[in-house]
Amino acid sequence: MNRQIMKLFKYLLAVLLCIPGTTFATGYCARIPYTMSGGKMVVKAEINGKQGNFIFDTGAPVCLTYSFALGLELETLGKVRCQDSNGSLVDNRVVMLNCFRVGGIDFMGVQGMIMEEGNMVESFGVDGILGYSLFGDKIVEIDSRKKQITISGNGEYFSLDTTAAIPMLLNSRVPLIEVKLSGRTVDTVMLDCGAGGFFDLSEKTYNRLQTEEVWTFLGRGRGILSLGAAGLEKFSLKYRVRIPGFTVGKGRFSDVVTKTTSGNNSRLGAEFLDYGIVTIDYRKRILYYRPFEEKVKNMNRKEWNVVITVMDNELKAGFVWESMWKDLQGGEKIIAVNGKRFDKVDAWQAMTTDLIGLSEEQAEIVVIGENGKEKKLIIRKE
Repeated sequence: MNRQIMKLFKYLLAVLLCIPGTTFATGYCARIPYTMSGGKMVVKAEINGKQGNFIFDTGAPVCLTYSFALGLELETLGKVRCQDSNGSLVDNRVVMLNCFRVGGIDFMGVQGMIMEEGNMVESFGVDGILGYSLFGDKIVEIDSRKKQITISGNGEYFSLDTTAAIPMLLNSRVPLIEVKLSGRTVDTVMLDCGAGGFFDLSEKTYNRLQTEEVWTFLGRGRGILSLGAAGLEKFSLKYRVRIPGFTVGKGRFSDVVTKTTSGNNSRLGAEFLDYGIVTIDYRKRILYYRPFEEKVKNMNRKEWNVVITVMDNELKAGFVWESMWKDLQGGEKIIAVNGKRFDKVDAWQAMTTDLIGLSEEQAEIVVIGENGKEKKLIIRKE
């Protein structure tokens, strides 16, 4: 009899280990502190006993960098092709993580992906992504004032205010909700904590609604703006608009200035979390949003007409708005900003520190023109 009980215990243990994100305690509550670095939420975690720093991202699965995964002897489950936040295809190896420890809690049998060797995330000082494949049937809360993420399978740890509830779309592993633009028009939006900024408008929504007077057109630009799992997005044309009214559940915003994205859905980025507490109930497919303030938040802002980015360890005119098209095509090398010369530039340092020092309304840059000669230009916030 004892031998049969032991066999049954081992069988149940094996089944338990195969359930994504399983813990051994039903009343667990993981409270995870995070820091902001380069617009990203970064947490500390352990994979099979190996410590690392991970970007918290509700819009991506659990991923490990190629370098971090070396030596872990992970079981390969197969390969998968998926789209990143910019709509680019990426092939990754799927593995089983026996133990993902975060916030003092062990999550067993978590599926993850291994990024390809040389992925740009390797240069960001992080070891991977803590994403939705860990959350399974759990509740996840993000409180930006406390800089804390709470994960539990027990609703008693959360203040689930039904008046703040927003239904999530079914059959999606990422949080997809409906928001209202200008008080009447509905857009389907993904909460993507791995994205910077407040809100990006999908090209699909832009094309669908551009004749319905939902926003004010501000201009167009060309170049490269964002980074996804597949790396930098492709050189593209984008549009900039101002949305007079923007409603997310009980949250109300005005004059939201945004630009288009090539991703499948419009998206709310990490800045959205600055204005309220977000609780995602993956079990019941409900997102709760409790704004810190009841008043309407004005989101009108200026942006640089040339966006300086780091590519191949050099400063580049990554994205150029139309007012500067007469001087720049996009992609030109920048060798100086406000008299400070730059040769080799570390991408993560540029993202996480005031390396470039753009603090005023305008700046002087020196670029290498098509003829190979240096050219001085004044860029401005518009």
